Amino acid sequence: MTMTTNGLERLLKLDGAYNVRDIGGYETITGEIVQNGRLFRADGLHQLSARDQELILGLGVRTIIDLRFGDETAAKKDVFAERQEVHYYNISLVNPATTRLVDIRSLGDMYKILLDNSGPLLAEVFSRIAETEEGLLFHCSAGKDRTGVVAALLLDLAGVPRETIVSDYAETETNLAPIIDELLKDRPAEMSIEEYRAFMGSAPENMEIMLDHLYSVYGGAEQYLITNGLRTEEIETLRGRLLEG
Repeated sequence: MTMTTNGLERLLKLDGAYNVRDIGGYETITGEIVQNGRLFRADGLHQLSARDQELILGLGVRTIIDLRFGDETAAKKDVFAERQEVHYYNISLVNPATTRLVDIRSLGDMYKILLDNSGPLLAEVFSRIAETEEGLLFHCSAGKDRTGVVAALLLDLAGVPRETIVSDYAETETNLAPIIDELLKDRPAEMSIEEYRAFMGSAPENMEIMLDHLYSVYGGAEQYLITNGLRTEEIETLRGRLLEG
């Protein structure tokens, strides 16, 4: 399967998930290329068919990092959670109560809170990625928020330009369009359909807000991860995993 920087070509055509894609193929500011076939971002994997599962395993994925919290993993179990062929890790990035904080006015605000409150957990995610030599897939429920923050940090660490990171994030809205009505069924009672629809989107300005916060407060992905406990040698290993040799 050929992956390019074209979103539609990097997107895996699956029966049971709509936002599974390779983060490789992007060019960095120094002209290097993020490796294809090593790191994948995804939405929920609970409805993957047997064909879907074999396709993902056929790409060399042997580690799954599930970023959801306990109620989510129990209600919609990851199909790889008990498969012997993969290492499955559940690293819950968001306490569900966080999403009801009064100071969250946008997804961008939520991403800032995620960076500020989940630093050690994000460092744990990146430590797992650093130690994994084969293909790895990380996911949440929509493959947009928690997954989007991890993907953005990875691409920033690789040296991918800001506009590319924002574009990669914004791609989710197109990918999830076929199932938006299904996703809207999970709307919390306290939110209107219009409010929840905005939260189910991936407007570019949300990632702009997150990246502004990442740089103004922490100085970028590398310094953020080191501040939260990732070792310098793990950073270098990660860059090796990310970039073509």
